[in-house]
Amino acid sequence: MTLSEQIDALQAKVADLKSSLDASRHETNEQIKARVASARAKAKAAEETVHGQADQAQTQWQSVKADTSAKMAELQGRIERKREEHDVKAAEDDAEWAEDNAAAALDYAAWAVDQAEVAVLDAADARAWADARAAASPPS
Repeated sequence: MTLSEQIDALQAKVADLKSSLDASRHETNEQIKARVASARAKAKAAEETVHGQADQAQTQWQSVKADTSAKMAELQGRIERKREEHDVKAAEDDAEWAEDNAAAALDYAAWAVDQAEVAVLDAADARAWADARAAASPPS
């Protein structure tokens, strides 16, 4: 896949994310739960097929992934307990916590896109330099 195709795919994913959020506002809790399960399965499958090249990004991603997984497991447990208790205030706190967690994940995604932009431009610069050098060197 070319860099341009990867950027197009990322852009489509972000558009799908926005559509998913908008659609969830008109769905029942059960419909949202089903979409969450589907999204988790999709993310797990993508995680298993993607192989990172940058060690630093991979290490950061592993840390974020582990932290997010732990937070989501904790959140799911709290949500289930609070549903049983019918505690509106606690449910509101959990919702705000989940929204904050989503905002943090989006901040990380924005950072990753910024890093990808630098990497893409570095690659374009390197390709332009290599092509210029190849054009300037005498044929062998």
